[in-house]
Amino acid sequence: MKRAFVRLIATAVAACAVILPLAAFADGGWSCNTIRILVPYAAGGGTDIVARIVASKLGEDLHNTVIVDNRPGGKSIIAYQELLRARADGCTLLLDNSSHSIQSVYRDLPYDPQRDFQAVSEVALGPTLLATSTSFPASNLKEFVGQAKKGDVKYGSYGVGTSSHLDGETLSVDASASMTHVPYRGSAPALNDLVGGHIQALFVDGLAARPLLKAGKIRAIAAVGQVRWKAFPDVPTFGELGYADLSSPGWWGIFTGAKVPAAYVNQISDTLKKIVAEPDTVQKMWEIGAEAYTNGPAAFTSVTATESARWQAIVAKRHIVLE
Repeated sequence: MKRAFVRLIATAVAACAVILPLAAFADGGWSCNTIRILVPYAAGGGTDIVARIVASKLGEDLHNTVIVDNRPGGKSIIAYQELLRARADGCTLLLDNSSHSIQSVYRDLPYDPQRDFQAVSEVALGPTLLATSTSFPASNLKEFVGQAKKGDVKYGSYGVGTSSHLDGETLSVDASASMTHVPYRGSAPALNDLVGGHIQALFVDGLAARPLLKAGKIRAIAAVGQVRWKAFPDVPTFGELGYADLSSPGWWGIFTGAKVPAAYVNQISDTLKKIVAEPDTVQKMWEIGAEAYTNGPAAFTSVTATESARWQAIVAKRHIVLE
């Protein structure tokens, strides 16, 4: 009798385990007591700021508590593993930037970035600038490439395997010029050394570079993308200058776990589309040098797949091993 009772309880618990992930959508719509947005970086950076803009709008529009949960470290692995552990109800999301696609070139990750997560939607696009020291004798990209061909360029990055590193490697391949890579622990020390002339160049996001550009302490000679950025109208893009591999803009986007049903993912995407289009969201993104933008699960998945393939090709050409 006791064993039968235990089996009954076990059956009931198992049933709840199946039902609970659906509870957030039991009424046919996206409804969470609390929405958690994981961020793979420390508070205060560009990705964190975008996450807080999105979180604020979600909270207002859905009348929900929305928490930004910063989980920095481990090459973003800590945050992604937390997303894997989350209940498949769509109430735990992750906001990352273009560096997400670079995970595909790392060896021995504890997950598959394409298989284990779903791309929900981009929420903003942001310029990555090729910035140079004001003491460096190149005022445009043509002159810069000329100096690089002579072996006169040391370029910094936020660290080995970051987008700022691999953007530099991409330019080296496309320009047939070998630049010397100098990795740093983040954007702040790299920018400090750029201002001081200890390195000649840095691929840096526009948000971090903007104050130094306005102060005339660094120079922007090109921007990653195809069409000129509204926040930097005088900076030509790599796309218009003929560098196709550097013509895809940087982005911030929302991901969720692979086990969240597609119908729920579409509802989350529709909600994001609505809030990102609201004038105050557009204005807040503009104030940090970003452009509010959404595209949906299918288009965003295509973006990440295309970028992953591009990074894999660059890593192979440059014989880079990322672990």
